[in-house]
Amino acid sequence: MRSNSIVMAALAALLAAGGATTLAAQAAAADSTEALLQRAGTSRALGAKNARVTVFEVADFQCPFCAEFANQTFGRIDSAYIRPGKVQWVFINMPLSIHLNAFQAAEAALCAGAVAGKFWAMHERLYRSQSEWTTSPDPFPVFLRYARAAGVPEAPYSACVRTDRVWPVILRDATYAAAARIDGTPTYIIGQQVVAVGAKSFEEWKPILDKAIQDSTARKTP
Repeated sequence: MRSNSIVMAALAALLAAGGATTLAAQAAAADSTEALLQRAGTSRALGAKNARVTVFEVADFQCPFCAEFANQTFGRIDSAYIRPGKVQWVFINMPLSIHLNAFQAAEAALCAGAVAGKFWAMHERLYRSQSEWTTSPDPFPVFLRYARAAGVPEAPYSACVRTDRVWPVILRDATYAAAARIDGTPTYIIGQQVVAVGAKSFEEWKPILDKAIQDSTARKTP
């Protein structure tokens, strides 16, 4: 009887340990997912956190006007305002239903950000090579090639994309855009105000950003 009691106690201990291990694994997985989502979310913010002005760009990777802005104007804004610490730029995903591969492109960029901090490298490549993947029935191999070229580790990147791990970030972005009553891309917001719509040139952006910086400085001056 005593030996049976010892066996039963040992079994109970093993079961308890197994349950604890399962719970610990579930908690670790939840922590891992939350950390990945946090990295995905923060990776699309470019520039100093303490910049005077933050611009929210609501855009779609398959949008031709978004590509025009990214390819022709954004680099000059980056050089003149973002790198010097004057402006922080945050990309908000709004994949439009009329664009076949926009959601997958958003996942591709966010997963590159979550896995390797390469959101902006993917952002640049997706817009620069937009015509290569927009009509593809399966753009994943193209996106994987872009990710490899950017130095993103293949296995975790593929897992991130294939299992839709960053969709909560895209959902939050879409909710933000809906709350702001945005119905087209690209749209740009500073504070609570829409300041530009469409593919503006650098010459059109310059007075917008200069005024926003000036207004911000005036508010902070006692």
